[in-house]
Amino acid sequence: MGACKGSFGGTKTRRDDFARIPPDSADRRKVDAGIECIGCGVCYSACDVVAWNPDYLGPAALTAPGRWSRTSATGRTIERLRAVAGDAGCHACHTHMSCTERCPVQISPTAGIAGLKREVAKAALRGKL
Repeated sequence: MGACKGSFGGTKTRRDDFARIPPDSADRRKVDAGIECIGCGVCYSACDVVAWNPDYLGPAALTAPGRWSRTSATGRTIERLRAVAGDAGCHACHTHMSCTERCPVQISPTAGIAGLKREVAKAALRGKL
């Protein structure tokens, strides 16, 4: 399993212009829900899998790579998918929806994790993982 490094490392330098994602673009619509996350950790506290598996990254941690791997404005998508593809990553989610039920801003981490599972599967089928 890849290591979650806890930091964002883009492909641009400080001299490059900002990546622009128009608000009405398909890329922006893909990440809208994740952007609204307030980082409270309620989803993590509500997650049954976190209680059973202390190595599980949890819904909050899995929501972040999903939001960045779905846009063309960031690099290192495959590296991020490798980090969440292991036993303690997105496939450990049992889709109990506890995180979604308790989210104070009505985000669905479960849906985001399902999207990550699809992206990991596609990358694996293409031989990139």
